[in-house]
Amino acid sequence: MRVSARLHREKDRDDSFMTPMIDVVFLLLIFFVLASAGQVKESHLETPLSGGSVETTEKVDTPKPLGEVMIKLTINAATGRTVAELNDQRYDDWNELRGILRQLAAAAPEIPVTLDIAQGVPVGDFIDIYDTCRAANFDTVRWAARPRSRPRSAN
Repeated sequence: MRVSARLHREKDRDDSFMTPMIDVVFLLLIFFVLASAGQVKESHLETPLSGGSVETTEKVDTPKPLGEVMIKLTINAATGRTVAELNDQRYDDWNELRGILRQLAAAAPEIPVTLDIAQGVPVGDFIDIYDTCRAANFDTVRWAARPRSRPRSAN
């Protein structure tokens, strides 16, 4: 009985499928080794603590943490000009407001800024304040939104 040559060729092909898979495994292994080589190892930093209690009889002034910067833009009814309130402090001079915003951003850029724009304020005015906040490098500048008044149903 003669064995066909086709059967011998099919056996040879079965071994050839393993080589590309081994290549892929080695490539993945090399990738993960090289990708993890650049990471900084985390370490535990020891902090020396005093053994006893720490008390003082003097009152220590702790600075009030900065929570949020709220800027309200409204229209002055008498002059018709835009007026800004920064944390309930009124500013008619825009240059002074810009200076205060730059100082705040230099001290703590991580505090969020919320812009509350009244109806009727010109677009150029609130875009100017927004651009000033972004130029001062505040991390977060948000817009305050008022909920829409829903029309009452006829029920």
